[in-house]
Amino acid sequence: MTTKPVLPYGLQTLWPWLLALAGVFGVHFLVTDRLDPYYFTILMYAGINCILAASLNLVSGFTGQFSMGHAGFMSVGGYTSAFLTTTLATKHPEWFVDPVMGNVVFGVVLLAGGIVAALMGYLVGLPSLRLRGDYLAIVTLGFGEIIRVSILNVDAIGGARGMPNIPGLTSFAWIYGLLVATLFVIWRLIHSAQGRGFLAVREDEIAAEAMGVNTTQAKVRAFATAAFFAGIS
Repeated sequence: MTTKPVLPYGLQTLWPWLLALAGVFGVHFLVTDRLDPYYFTILMYAGINCILAASLNLVSGFTGQFSMGHAGFMSVGGYTSAFLTTTLATKHPEWFVDPVMGNVVFGVVLLAGGIVAALMGYLVGLPSLRLRGDYLAIVTLGFGEIIRVSILNVDAIGGARGMPNIPGLTSFAWIYGLLVATLFVIWRLIHSAQGRGFLAVREDEIAAEAMGVNTTQAKVRAFATAAFFAGIS
């Protein structure tokens, strides 16, 4: 009698995400060229906003913190990556002619945008996340307004006109591949010890503190992680 081999637990949980990634690349190479440009644009914006919504859900949904400045982290990441991309395109235009090198550069500047947004999230979250409820919402709303006004008045990044001549490197595979990666990381995080701390903070901060959870550190970690993915979006 033969028994069916059992996959390791890690592979059992990983293969649906790998299948989703394979589906994304399959659609990218087989379907996107046939889509109407209008519907394709909507599909691209939908994927970007799904990444942003998933990152916000980590703070508001899983950690229970009412943040109203999440768009500020998206702006920080977007302007950081756009500034780096336009600067590199001016100094090394040959990099963007080669598709492989262009994708490598795009991946690096996306990571840089996410890291800068995460640092901003950490700096904002460290003092403000000691607050709760409406007070936290007011502080994060103020942060979002500071970012907006700052961007409008910095000529190096275009000011109110916005940044011109940004190379178009985004593709369906990049957006939806990063969406799958974002959902996977958040899913694994929520099912880890750190994620249990986030959920404990959401349910009852006082009880979480009584059980040994450092609620401020848990909220800052969630805030910085969410800011990273918002910067990527």
